[in-house]
Amino acid sequence: MTTSRPPTSGAAAEPDGPVRARGLDGPNGDPLDAVRGIVPLVIERAGQAERDVRVDDEVMERLVAAGTMTLMAPREYGGAEAEPSVLIDVIQELSRADGSTGWAVMASMSGTGTMLALLPEQGARAIAGSPNPMCAGQAPPAGTARRVPGGFEVRGRFAFASGSSHAGWFLGGYRVLDESGEPVLDAAGRPSTAIGVVPRAGVELLGGWDVMGLVATGSYDYEVVPQFVDEGFLRVDGMDALRGGPLYTMGLKSLPGVGHAAFALGVAERALEEFAVLAAVKKRPPSGLLNGNVAVQRDVAQWTARYRAARAFTHDAFTRLYEVARDGGERTPALQADCRVAATHAVYTAAEITREVYLASGSEGLRDGHAIQRCFRDAHAASQHLFTAEHTYVDAGRIYLGTPGLTPRHTEVMTYTFAPPLPA
Repeated sequence: MTTSRPPTSGAAAEPDGPVRARGLDGPNGDPLDAVRGIVPLVIERAGQAERDVRVDDEVMERLVAAGTMTLMAPREYGGAEAEPSVLIDVIQELSRADGSTGWAVMASMSGTGTMLALLPEQGARAIAGSPNPMCAGQAPPAGTARRVPGGFEVRGRFAFASGSSHAGWFLGGYRVLDESGEPVLDAAGRPSTAIGVVPRAGVELLGGWDVMGLVATGSYDYEVVPQFVDEGFLRVDGMDALRGGPLYTMGLKSLPGVGHAAFALGVAERALEEFAVLAAVKKRPPSGLLNGNVAVQRDVAQWTARYRAARAFTHDAFTRLYEVARDGGERTPALQADCRVAATHAVYTAAEITREVYLASGSEGLRDGHAIQRCFRDAHAASQHLFTAEHTYVDAGRIYLGTPGLTPRHTEVMTYTFAPPLPA
């Protein structure tokens, strides 16, 4: 199913509506209660958001006003630095209401939190002090940053800018070049890379988001047009947080890790809820109501057990790593591996559950607009993301087994998206 359309083009592209000014305010009251108050609107607007290929503006404005968008931001800049258990519950609740909204919000939360923790002071302050501090974009080094006097000239084409419709800044990864355009090598002799941001006015949205699921995330391709940026807007060869507490010292990949897992849990939860409602009224010959069929009863119990197990593993893994980071303990490779596996496991579990719920739902799940169909599509779209692909299991399995040849690059799985092959 393809429902998206390309955005308005231009250096300051704003697809289908303006990007309103937003401040960097902390949460007002209990974060989960605040989101629950917005959930009815999210559910009401989900269908239109998919048709518009963007999260509903009023939904986003209410989330900003509630402080939801800054739950991952450092306290130094007015954020909450919320514990993983809070983040999981909040993102799960939003994703239960609508997968695209939950995904776009978690992507913006994690992108903004990462940039505010990682960038030099100049760049972080510029984001935090801007009318719209929300970030979107892709971190792999698909662009180039050539050194020039006082900073860098950056350019590049990127993909998957989830939440682009409401972003004020776009992040990107860059290969660092010297003034003559030659690659710069780091201390280990590898090509030097950087991550940084440019303002929305320095980006062209290119379209390319014609997909079957997560449609309203507006995860467009984008181009960072050639432009000068001060050194403070790029972080070269460094992935350790420069500010903030244990939420960041547990590893900056913890932010997307929490988000991906919580999204998956929310979509699986919604699928189970919708099926219970359907099973009370739908008859399939020759056995009558679905909820009276012993095979269906067995399946629902198994789906529920798998969902709850994934949720428990997610909470346990991220809470243990967070507590170690908070208390000054050893952030072991095994603890980090648990978190990456928990996120990947949650994503695959959600895909499996939503598929089986869809198959059991009959023609109702087939129809556009039905929540079971949207859960199925969104969960399977999420399963294609590199961050939670099957390599995560390989990287973690090496750590659990103590496979010979492991290096820090192989074991810092909360720093890097994937580890290199083992040395021959």
